[in-house]
Amino acid sequence: MDLVNSIKSNEHIRESLIRLKSMDQCDSFIQQDLQLKQKLIELLSHEDPKIRKNSAILLGKYQDTIEILLEAYEHEKTEYVKEAYLMGMASQNCRPYIQQLKDIQKRLIHADEVTKHIQAQLKILNPIILKNQMHKRKIIKLKHEPVDVVLTSLPYYQFVLFESVLHFKYKPVTQGVLVRTESLYDLLNIRTYRDMLIPLSGASGMEIDLESILSGFQRCHLEDILDKLYDDHSAFYFRVADETRDKHPLLIRKISQKLFELFPDRLLNTTEGYDIEIVLKEIRRGKVNAYLRLTHLKSTRFDYRKEVISNSLQPYVAATLVQLAKPYMKDHGKVLDPFVGCGTLLIEKNYVVPSKFAMGIDIFGKGVEAAKKNTKAAGQNIYYVHKDALRFVNNEMFDEIITDMPTLPQMNDYQQLQELYDRFFERIHRLVKPKGYVFLYTSEISLVRKNLRLQEGYLNLVEHYEIPRGKNMFYFFIMQLK
Repeated sequence: MDLVNSIKSNEHIRESLIRLKSMDQCDSFIQQDLQLKQKLIELLSHEDPKIRKNSAILLGKYQDTIEILLEAYEHEKTEYVKEAYLMGMASQNCRPYIQQLKDIQKRLIHADEVTKHIQAQLKILNPIILKNQMHKRKIIKLKHEPVDVVLTSLPYYQFVLFESVLHFKYKPVTQGVLVRTESLYDLLNIRTYRDMLIPLSGASGMEIDLESILSGFQRCHLEDILDKLYDDHSAFYFRVADETRDKHPLLIRKISQKLFELFPDRLLNTTEGYDIEIVLKEIRRGKVNAYLRLTHLKSTRFDYRKEVISNSLQPYVAATLVQLAKPYMKDHGKVLDPFVGCGTLLIEKNYVVPSKFAMGIDIFGKGVEAAKKNTKAAGQNIYYVHKDALRFVNNEMFDEIITDMPTLPQMNDYQQLQELYDRFFERIHRLVKPKGYVFLYTSEISLVRKNLRLQEGYLNLVEHYEIPRGKNMFYFFIMQLK
């Protein structure tokens, strides 16, 4: 390769290193050239810092150069070159050298001044250390001082959470329900929340700009909250999560850097393996609140979801729909889901109101297989049939139908979709007992309204709910047979 020969013969070294570094599929070629390796080691002492920098990165292609890179790092005087030595180590097995790397990390954290070059080094170094050591998982105290927690819900459906938090102090907020608790573990099994966030008091109603957000973090007593939740006073690996309408990657990067400057002994930025997320959530146009998300605090409530398919209903949404329908559901009744997908809605229904007999039907074979696996993981008994629901012949009538109906984006053919809804509504009275109920979730409101008019002789609309789902509006209909 001409570039390699140029480097070996000391011709156009800087340009050749840059071009070689940027070439795709050069790793295997470089790794076999031991003469090039020796030359790159020599170039770590070159007077040109950019040559040292690119030589260090290329040396990272060889798997036994960490000791050489570490020694060169310690002797390097040019700050922006130091991160290249760390980049060279990043893809190698650093475990035998983990203590030296942690010593470097400690020096950087306690430097007199946190420069952009120190930030750049830590950005590379933190993931290396996390990857190459057994990171002690942070454990939340079983009981701690009271802490406020926001359980986020579907927009406008905070009230569905009330029954689950009656024994706590709580109040509805824009994002869901604010709960005061002495144990976060007591909240983990509530099925109808989406996310668990700890509001950072003082960091609310902030403008989406660096000055306003940093002022909020200076007021929020983040360290006190961490001390309240954990006995562990070591540093926390973190990342900033951007949950604003219009994403702001440059601003998020600057906030991450400044947070380290504000809390150098407690917060270390990384993009993976982090203990906490600091969430910036836009609560109204142009205004954000800051929250803490404890990424290692995992709820097992939806662990049964071993398999999903496209457009699968999120389980907390399914759980919310079940709560809305619960007053009309029959204990130990016979229930059918004719468009069962991967089984989420039917499984969530059985958690709240157990069925005597439950059946799921779907024309999509992969969905049925996914539903079987999920149902087994949930420890439930549901009978599944791989068949077109419109051709299904039932021997007995059901007390209820609960289903997430197909929509136009799924079928991509309005004529077929309309025919499916028409035929399904025509068959309901042959599937469900008189006075039985149909719980139907869909975005196709016009097709439902049309068929309610056509079938008004035997089908009454009891209630319907508007369910925002991203940028679209879905609807949950509760209907009863006459």
